[in-house]
Amino acid sequence: MKKGSLLLTGLVSLALIVSACGGNGSGSGGTGGSGGGGDTIKIGWFGPLTGPTATDGTHSRDAALLAVDQFNAAGGIDGKKVELVAEDDQGKPEEALKAVQKLINSNKVVAIVGGAYSGPSKTVAPKVQEAKVPMTVAYAVHPEITKGGDYVNRIIYTGPIQGKAMADYAVNDLGKKKFAVLYVDIDYGKSIFGAFKEEVGKLGANIVIDRPFKMGDKDFSSLLTAVKAANPDALYIVGYYNEAAAIVKQAREAGITAQLLGVDGFDSPKYLELGKENTEGSVFTTSFYTADQREVVQKFVKAWKEKYQGEPDMLSSQSYDAAMVILEALKKAGPDREKLAKAINETKDFEGTSGKITFGPDHEVIKPVIFMTVKDGTFQFVKSKVYD
Repeated sequence: MKKGSLLLTGLVSLALIVSACGGNGSGSGGTGGSGGGGDTIKIGWFGPLTGPTATDGTHSRDAALLAVDQFNAAGGIDGKKVELVAEDDQGKPEEALKAVQKLINSNKVVAIVGGAYSGPSKTVAPKVQEAKVPMTVAYAVHPEITKGGDYVNRIIYTGPIQGKAMADYAVNDLGKKKFAVLYVDIDYGKSIFGAFKEEVGKLGANIVIDRPFKMGDKDFSSLLTAVKAANPDALYIVGYYNEAAAIVKQAREAGITAQLLGVDGFDSPKYLELGKENTEGSVFTTSFYTADQREVVQKFVKAWKEKYQGEPDMLSSQSYDAAMVILEALKKAGPDREKLAKAINETKDFEGTSGKITFGPDHEVIKPVIFMTVKDGTFQFVKSKVYD
């Protein structure tokens, strides 16, 4: 790390600690300086609103905003309205630090919805813990994010859970034994791939080839030449929809007929749009599907279509639930940060759009992993199962 980056990190960390200690008694006293004074209660959100993942960030922010709007329309809390304050992290850890600093120091938010990916979320989490501001992580999956304190809870299952789930399904349900794996070379890809590899070995199957790729890559021909030579019966792609769509298209064009497997990064209409007929038959893990007939899901889908003229995706669902968990805790505990964090930690069987949400003692969510497939050009439900 460059000296300038180290200095920035140190200054941001110090500023957060000073703010926490001076703003509201480390989150333990009243509402002064913590977004609870006046006529509004402020909740923060940070994530990518510009850059290559801006579409995901925009969906995440819009979902949190929808939850806040619905909460306010239902009366708010004690006569006060909730205000969502959004900050762009550009998908970069250093920008996430700046965004969180502003949310805590300038905006005096009582809680934060984390709409960022694993790298920024992992960087920010210790600072949020130091400042004692509760944060619900919408969809970042790296295991380290929730470690080290009582102020960060995760709404999505971790990357290792997702990797383990796909290994179980691919070997035990699909009967696959020889796997090729292409994974995005960031925390998200590496954590999911690591767990998949371990579980595949336990189940008596083999990974015949694995290769990393970078976000933004477009030509996968050399990787796929190696994959084809290894002759796998399944190709597991651990990445987001842009690269995944390019990989499946180029894989089919190269004559690779292996079963296509994926992760929640596939869960976007863009995967179908970009990958076209090459996506047919692919199976991926996720946490949400619009055809789920539970009332909370259908109300969410209807509200989303009315407000944003489109269909919500997994990221929308996760961020909506992350905001709703905070809002439900606000009803019980009010805007005091310490009491609010305790109420969030005690969330049990909350009926979210992504399933019933309960937090374990490790601040990780307990809820089902959903398997979806592409059939006739649409996402269709396969099964769901709880993994630990």
